[in-house]
Order: sequence, then C-alpha cells, then structure tokens
Amino acid sequence: MNILKLELKKTNIKPYFFSAIAIFVCIMGLTYILAWVPHLDSGDKNAAILFSTYQGIAAICNAVALISFSILASAMGYRYLTKEYCGVGAILLFSYPINRKSVVWAKAAVILLFISTTMFLTEYGGFLIFIGTDSVLQMVNDTLVLGDFMLAFRNALVLVCLADGIALCAIRIGFIKKSNSVTIISAVILSMLLINPVAAINEQFLPVLFLSTAALIGGILLTLNVSHKVNRMEI
Repeated sequence: MNILKLELKKTNIKPYFFSAIAIFVCIMGLTYILAWVPHLDSGDKNAAILFSTYQGIAAICNAVALISFSILASAMGYRYLTKEYCGVGAILLFSYPINRKSVVWAKAAVILLFISTTMFLTEYGGFLIFIGTDSVLQMVNDTLVLGDFMLAFRNALVLVCLADGIALCAIRIGFIKKSNSVTIISAVILSMLLINPVAAINEQFLPVLFLSTAALIGGILLTLNVSHKVNRMEI
C-alpha cells in the first residue's frame, strides 16, 4: 500500500486526466448524435431501430469507450511502466530498497485504478447524464425501468474489466520491443477484434463476460511475467 501511495504521488496523471475528459465529452456528443438518428427521414431503418432505445445507444457508445480507454491505458502503461525500465530510469528504480516486483505491480495498479475509474464514470455516469437531459429533450422514444439502470451498471463493470485486460496485454507486448507505438497498436488491434460482441453486449452478454474474464486473467499473468523479467534485469 505504501508503494502504491508513493507511485500515486510520483505519477503525473494530469495529461491523462484531461485526455479522459476529452474522451468523455466526445462520447457524450456521440450519444446525442446517435439519439437523433431515428428522427432523420433519410436515416437507415435498422440504425433507427437500434438507436431508438437507451440500451442500444449505450451499447455502441460503450464499444467506442472500450477502444478509447484501452488506447489511453496502453499509452499510460508505456509512459509509467515500460519507459521507466529503459536507460537511466531503470538505474534509478533499481536503486530503491524495494522489491522490484512490488514496484511493477504498484505501477500497474495505478494505471488500472485510473482507467477503471474514468472509464466507469464515462460509461455509467454518461448514461445517467444522458437520461437526465433526455427527460427534457425527449429524443429517445423509450420507457426506462429499473432493469435498464442495472443493465447499464453491469455492462460498464464488465467492459472496464475487459479494457483493463486489453491494456495489460498490450503493455506486455510493447514491453518486448520497449516501443510506445507497438504498445498502442496492440491495444487498437485487440480492442477492434472484440468490438462486434461488445457492441452487441445486451444480446451476447455471456460471451463478452467470458472474454472480459479471459482478458483480465491473461493480462494479470502477462504482468506477472513482466515483473519476473524486471526482477532478473541487469544494469
């Protein structure tokens, strides 16, 4: 816990905090755009049906959020984990009288804590904000029940776990080459491969739950592998 506190003090979260805010604003804008689709006479009928419900709109926005926050987390992972073990940074870290593996896990925890919090607030908080404003604007012709709020909460938690898993896997891949571009591209590819089931999470919840669990477990195991490699590094 003390190591985690030290990492939180050491890490400059501000640039990524502003990036998370930008993602939130863009996704909220996308939400209102999608809600307006059924009102367009020239719009696609299938799209109009999909975007005529709160859950249909939320599912698409959550898929976009998954890609966005996976990329953001991978960028943070390179900056605060991979890059730290390159060159002079590694010498400084290895001079600390702290177990090397513990430092790696603390860095990973900071990244996941930030991404999990901001992504959940973007998905579920954005859902609540949209519902509140739509009660005035009346853009969506749908009736809300308690189950809709529970469904949105459940989906947000599952997709946060999926984003965490994707980020950890991407960070491990980027750690091999010590490359920022490889890390981010890995996150893009992994999230894009999962975009279809995520967009249909309401109909394919169990497959998405399985993918989220597998990705998170895989990411944790790969982070364990990174910690072992760091522990054996020589400078």
